[in-house]
Amino acid sequence: MLYRELAPYLKEKYGARTQRISLAYFKTCPNRDGTVGVGGCTFCEESGSGFANRFKAMSVEEQMINGIEHAKKRYKAKKFIAYFQSFTNTYAPLDELNGVYRSAILENVVALDISTRPDAFPCEIAELLKDIRDEYDIDIFVEFGLESVNENTLHNVNRGHSVAEFVDAVRCAKNFDFEVIAHVILDFPYDTIYDVIGCSKLLSAVEINGVKMHSLYISPGTQMALDYKGGKLKPLSADEYVHRAATFLSYLDPKIVVHRLISTPPSNALWSVGLDAISAKKKIEGELKKNGKVQGSDFNYLNGASWRKKFSKS
Repeated sequence: MLYRELAPYLKEKYGARTQRISLAYFKTCPNRDGTVGVGGCTFCEESGSGFANRFKAMSVEEQMINGIEHAKKRYKAKKFIAYFQSFTNTYAPLDELNGVYRSAILENVVALDISTRPDAFPCEIAELLKDIRDEYDIDIFVEFGLESVNENTLHNVNRGHSVAEFVDAVRCAKNFDFEVIAHVILDFPYDTIYDVIGCSKLLSAVEINGVKMHSLYISPGTQMALDYKGGKLKPLSADEYVHRAATFLSYLDPKIVVHRLISTPPSNALWSVGLDAISAKKKIEGELKKNGKVQGSDFNYLNGASWRKKFSKS
């Protein structure tokens, strides 16, 4: 096995084919409404990176019912994860969050999966999610967008938070035994391969449970689209993304589940690396094999690594 894939992990965990049901409810984030910034991240389209949701006009419960029916027919799924995907899905009063989350818990839903920003995850929300977990006997996944460990990159893309907020949010979520998933964009032109390696090391050190690897794409109407059209941004090639993805995996703790290898851009994207999920998987796996690597091949840097190399025989 070259890396730890999601589908086998979920089947082993829940005993059956398990499918995420993408949900859209929340409409903004603190980097859009002026709390920490306006305009959002320079790469984020108006849909809040949730363009794939098919049932946005429906209530959360209606979205779940339709999504479950679709997943049963297409994937033969028997268990389901309610996935709050678009925008910042913890950015509302506690009472509202409580009602919205509970409305998604239908029969055979085994987990809530909440995608959010690390600066919008106070421990009051973790307490709420713990209460829901205990009442319904379901799992809680929390997804945090880190995107890059390079502070200059985070500033350049108007992210509105630093690496510190990510580490703090992970600490809070891990204290409640939630599964923590990190989102990272591996091919920012502002980043080098050393930022990619540093990102893999940080995620391993803070003991996240899963990672979603993203490639950059440029959507119309974003600040990044203006920079691209104006010649201020020169995206990296597909080959460079493949190289960075394979390198990232080689430094990643082998216990971490790889939820995604590459982004799926919207059909109207102005630019993307041009790889679909199948071709990206083939190329990344080929790059790993070519270099004799697997996930965790270079996971040898924690727990006093230099001391152990010098003095320990174990």
